[in-house]
Amino acid sequence: MNDPTATAFLRDVRHPLLALHRSVLAHLRLRHEAEFGPVSPGEFLQIVINGSAYRWLTPLSTLIAAIDDVLDDDEATADARIAHANAVVDMFSAGTRDPVFAEQFLPLLQDSPEIAVANGQVAQLVRGVARA
Repeated sequence: MNDPTATAFLRDVRHPLLALHRSVLAHLRLRHEAEFGPVSPGEFLQIVINGSAYRWLTPLSTLIAAIDDVLDDDEATADARIAHANAVVDMFSAGTRDPVFAEQFLPLLQDSPEIAVANGQVAQLVRGVARA
């Protein structure tokens, strides 16, 4: 993958990744509240950040933040942009995705139509760049 392709891909995939992340968090919050009762958004954020039950989501959260950083940094290198683009492709490709992430994430695709749709938008972009 070259730098212009990686940069365009990162710009295109950023919003679908954010939508997917929001959908996953909303679903997890509903499940959490069904088991433990209502929590405020701030309380749930602290549970996600500090609790071990949601640690599997950290790679996705970190990747989104890293994409923002590399796109906003005028001094970011082509290698950094390409590496981040490849990280997205790896996270959403069956043969290269993190097994801990996949174990928790893949069942959510069956549980939530919103997550499945958001994932489909990311997957479509990943397939497009993987073919390029």
